[in-house]
Amino acid sequence: MARGRRRVSAVGSALTVPQLLNEAQRGAASAHVRYAKMLWELATGDANDTRDQQLAAMKWFATVAEPTVYQSRLLSFFGTFAIEAGTPDRLAFIECLLEPLVGLTYAKDATARWRFCQLLHALVGNLPAEAELSDDVLDGFQEAMEERLEDAKPTIRAVAVRALARLPDPGDGGDFRSCPLTRAMLDMLAAEKSKAVRKAILATLPCSAFTRKFFTERTRDEADDVRKMAYMALAERVPLADMPVADAAALLRGGLSDRAASVREAVASRLVMAWLDGVDGEPLKLVHALNVQAHPEECELVLRTLLDRGVANAVHLGRMAESDGLGLRADFSQPGVLMGPASALFWRVVCEWLHSQATSKGLAAANKVGAAANIDAAAAAERLEALESAMPGTVAEMAEIIAKHAAGGARYRFSAGQLMQLAAKCMDFADAAGRSAASLMLRQLLADAPSGDDAEEVAAWEEAWHSDAWLRALALFLRKVYGSPAELADAMLDVIGALHRLAGFATEGVEVAEQAWVHALGVAGLLLEQLRSARPALAAGGAFGLADLLHGIIQPGVRHRSVKVRREAVRCLGLYCFLEGIPTSPASHLVVLRQKLLEHGESSAVKAAAVQALGDAALSRGIKDVDALVVPEMAARYHMTLDTERPLAHNVELQQEKPLLGLLLEMLHEWSERFEAAAAGKKKAARRSRTSEDVEQQAALGAALVEALARLARSHLFWVERQEREGRPLAMEDAEVIEVLVDLLVLYFNPAIEAATLVSQALPVFFQNYAELTPEHQQYLATAFLAAARTAASQDKASGKKVTAANCTSAKVMGVLAQLLMTPYRGEDSNKLEAVGHEMLVDLVLREAVVCSSPAYLPEVPKPYLAALCRVAAALEVFPVGEVQDGATVRTLKQLARQAWAQVPDRAMRKDLDTLLEKLSARAAQFSLPVDPFTPEEVDALLETLLDYDRSGLLADYPLPFDAVAEPEGEAAGAAPVAGSRAAKTAARGKTPARARGGRRQQADSSESDDDDSGLPMPQSSDDEAAEEGTPARVPPTGSRRQPERAARSARKPLAEPATPSSDDEEEESEEEGDDLSPLAENSPAVVRPTKARRCSSDSVSALRQALQENRIS
Repeated sequence: MARGRRRVSAVGSALTVPQLLNEAQRGAASAHVRYAKMLWELATGDANDTRDQQLAAMKWFATVAEPTVYQSRLLSFFGTFAIEAGTPDRLAFIECLLEPLVGLTYAKDATARWRFCQLLHALVGNLPAEAELSDDVLDGFQEAMEERLEDAKPTIRAVAVRALARLPDPGDGGDFRSCPLTRAMLDMLAAEKSKAVRKAILATLPCSAFTRKFFTERTRDEADDVRKMAYMALAERVPLADMPVADAAALLRGGLSDRAASVREAVASRLVMAWLDGVDGEPLKLVHALNVQAHPEECELVLRTLLDRGVANAVHLGRMAESDGLGLRADFSQPGVLMGPASALFWRVVCEWLHSQATSKGLAAANKVGAAANIDAAAAAERLEALESAMPGTVAEMAEIIAKHAAGGARYRFSAGQLMQLAAKCMDFADAAGRSAASLMLRQLLADAPSGDDAEEVAAWEEAWHSDAWLRALALFLRKVYGSPAELADAMLDVIGALHRLAGFATEGVEVAEQAWVHALGVAGLLLEQLRSARPALAAGGAFGLADLLHGIIQPGVRHRSVKVRREAVRCLGLYCFLEGIPTSPASHLVVLRQKLLEHGESSAVKAAAVQALGDAALSRGIKDVDALVVPEMAARYHMTLDTERPLAHNVELQQEKPLLGLLLEMLHEWSERFEAAAAGKKKAARRSRTSEDVEQQAALGAALVEALARLARSHLFWVERQEREGRPLAMEDAEVIEVLVDLLVLYFNPAIEAATLVSQALPVFFQNYAELTPEHQQYLATAFLAAARTAASQDKASGKKVTAANCTSAKVMGVLAQLLMTPYRGEDSNKLEAVGHEMLVDLVLREAVVCSSPAYLPEVPKPYLAALCRVAAALEVFPVGEVQDGATVRTLKQLARQAWAQVPDRAMRKDLDTLLEKLSARAAQFSLPVDPFTPEEVDALLETLLDYDRSGLLADYPLPFDAVAEPEGEAAGAAPVAGSRAAKTAARGKTPARARGGRRQQADSSESDDDDSGLPMPQSSDDEAAEEGTPARVPPTGSRRQPERAARSARKPLAEPATPSSDDEEEESEEEGDDLSPLAENSPAVVRPTKARRCSSDSVSALRQALQENRIS
């Protein structure tokens, strides 16, 4: 091998261009620099001959469709060749090489277009950053690449996007806001359905204050590769200091919790490490920069990631804490020595990590023998020793440290919570003296109610009672300190009694401060949350009991004039009703909670608390049982003098006997309308909806309603089983479950609620979880399918907007539902994923498609609605285990599919129906099912059923939202002749004008054209996107070598990807070759050029196109 290298070096100067390219294909990347210098020597000696030989080699390269390592090496070599173009003479040679290559990108052959775009990307993308090409060359290059952005092949579009990386102009503001090319990429990113192209756009798009939000949006893309690229681009181009703290925390939370392991790894290795380097590599500074008090969960996630990856050595930190007096080993007896929020969370995470690792390694050692057991045991001992070095020696010492932080005031309240959580998880509370000291500390902490003189302390306590982190820490510490519910109830009631006496609750004529009410109710809520039954509190021996808590604090608080007090009191009343064995009637308290929903002018925050309380009661007792308790007493109370200071709503007469579910659904509709009006900025409606509260409080009410309804729908089957066992009404009716699902689905796609962040985040999580539970839950979704689609279509129609593929809500609803219905589930006896068959839904969908495509309805039915029906029918799984009794049959589905095929007006719809027919034929062959065609009598009977298929059952409540039109004369004899004539007319029409013109920017629901390319096949994308999107339209050969028309490509978004392994396992072939070109590094500062119109005449490259005969490589 050494002799071979010496031979090449010795005769290197005598190598020709073909020989150099052959050596570059065979050699490693390290040799490319040497070969590039040799090639530049040849170009310096004879530029024209070298260019001609390179062009000839490039044309041969463009005929190879299969991606190989040799092609990748050659592309990498041309990139290295371009890097060396640092002088004006060499840059002029590159320009002479680019001009013919630009013309060759208009080749009719898809493989040629793809390869020439790759070559241009390699040459232009790797030029030195200071290199400036002439305007004429850049004009032609940009126009050619923009033309290829409209190509039908996703692989070509992806390479064309990457080739344009140097051209975006930052403009005067430096944020690329005014750059037309950047705008075009953003528009393309929003409409592109190929994950390879979306990934290429993110690798190319410049990141600025203007474009950063688009990268953030793509971190929620459906494709794993796209999300990964979005995170990598942000890590490469956006330092932590330039990112808003809330956005940075959201990125870390989403990335480190992503469902794909490759995305999590990219975020941990690229984004976290890049931001850690930005703070001098100190994890504590990174936590501080993320605002630990506002984002504790995200900070904890980052720290655990650093510990798991070994970036932060927990064992070393534990030992250093003892030796250097850091963390919990600091001298807190000195004045002013306390741990800040970032430091407290940092040491809590470190100690918890050491504790969990010591436990897991110890268990692993116990299950092993020999050397492996010794290794794990040594690792466990090392971590346990480091934990003991970092922690105080006793629980009493820890309690003293917590007490000092609690006494530090609002500034150290967060730190005290972190230390309590650390003690609860990592310390042993078996010592009675330690528990006694901890109990005394807790009593002092909770009994120290804030005074009105310290506004900061009041605000800190109020925030603490609504902080999940603080409440979770208190709950963990309480359960550790008090070993039994009775002991906990006795201690907490004593604290509440002390607050009751000191604040003057029991003294007549004394006005208790608002902050005292909130604090007492916060402690009461903390107690009620820890109890499952009222018996421990009833058995408490103190002077202040559970009845005193109810009558002395909670019930008066419900009637208090302060919104904050009423909110906390309603929450406590709901928790009280949740207890088993309460001494008072639950109905009386549930009535009070329901009245809060009906009070006119009541705050959204109070109503949200009442919704949560009633939802918890329905989940614990059964919603029908709650109605049985509440409705009679509510109606009786209405006719009596109500003990309330506020009038009820004007339509209260109609709401007294309304079931809880109906009331919640009605409130959801009203909330949606009010919130939509507020978001739209309509002055009068906004004033009515906002009154004196802000949008955040309204959003909290919507989140409470959505959460309550979602939990009721999710637990429905549990209550059905219990209802059958107990023989009394407890569960909702099936129709009510469908109504809940339909309303939540339609709300999911309401763009006006995007400002309600909790609602927008909760709905997708709920539906994904709901579909994964059991096949029965999927059947509920399937039953709600057409009802939700029709409801959304009705809203689209009522809006008055022109329905297109981009804004058709009903099509989006059907798409998401189809994706959910394709979710597999795990069988009871195995871990194997099993598919759920939805042949009954496909039967209904096909009937809907046949009716909607009939002459009576077709003019009124939006094309995206009909197209979505066909896509759903083709996508859903049918007959996974054969036909079932009393279900749809293959014969019926095939007949309906044929009928719809003959009537639908679009080739893409017929393609989807062809897919369904092929699937049905395969299932019939697999299970030996009958597939003989329908007889004329059976066809007539089937068509008769289409007249009233939706007039009974659930669909009767959701009528078809489209109006029928008068049928033309001669076509009303029957559906079958109409279908036949329609098919004949479709065949006679041939290509539509838009289809004949071609072009990617045609109507979103236009037909796709066949790929009549006679050239070599280009490799398809791994996700078969090119097959879905269509192929370049054939251009009739002419005498002149005119530029081919743009290839036709439908912009129709895919309905849903089937439940297959993630895209990590299927890389795009075009990107496998392009990865060597370092796509993130190629986004260097834009080339500074004079501002002139980028128009390139086709005459300038007409001579170069003669190298292609009939647009084919010769």
